[in-house]
Formats: sequence, structure tokens, C-alpha cells
Amino acid sequence: MRATITTLPATLLATAALLAAAPAFAFRCQGKLVSDGDPQAKVLRYCGEPVSAQQRTIWRGGFPRGREVVVENGSARIATGQELLIHDRSVVEVVVEEWTYNLGPRKLMRVVRFEDGVVTGVETLGYGYHD
Repeated sequence: MRATITTLPATLLATAALLAAAPAFAFRCQGKLVSDGDPQAKVLRYCGEPVSAQQRTIWRGGFPRGREVVVENGSARIATGQELLIHDRSVVEVVVEEWTYNLGPRKLMRVVRFEDGVVTGVETLGYGYHD
């Protein structure tokens, strides 16, 4: 019974440390946490301008979502916004941006990936450099 009492504080401390840890796809800018699901505006406000930004468009396939049939001049077409219907399959255009942050030579650089303006991942690179 005595061993249980002495290991209880260590167990509580380890549990508290795990709960306080940041998510795997997150990092801190000026003491604020940036993580999955955050909008670009929040990242820009907390972290400032990135040292580089790259943008591209990808097409992601899947099954069609709810569609609206629009009749124009006697012919029907399917209106789906940015969704394209090909052979009863849906292809959606997704804008992907990757912002690179140089946090200095004593910290690791980060690449924040956005899909349609929302953080979907944070990658850690090597150590930063002097500007």
C-alpha cells in the first residue's frame, strides 16, 4: 500500500504534463497556440508574415454531395459550386497553401499547411537561420 501512495504524485504529474502538451500538429507563436482547424487570419495575427508562401490547387475525388438541379433555357445542369461531377463521381477543387516560418537559428522552422484557408497540418523542419 505504501508503494501506491508514493507513485500517485508521479502519476498525477505525468498525466498533467500530457494534458498540457500541445497537439502533434501545433506550434506556438508569441505564446499563442496555432493548431489544426485554425483559420489563416489567426495564424497571420499570431505569427506574422511567413518567410515564404506557396500556393497550388489540388483536385480531391469522392462521391457527390447534395446537388441542386438548375434548369436554364429548357436544359438541366447540376449546380455544385466548385464541385465537378464526372461519371457520377465528385471532384472538388481545394486550394492548398504552405507558409514557412523561420523562427531563428535556435529554433526549428515550421511549415503550416492550409486547405481552403484552414490549418490542416504543421511540419517541423531543421533549425532556422539569421535574416
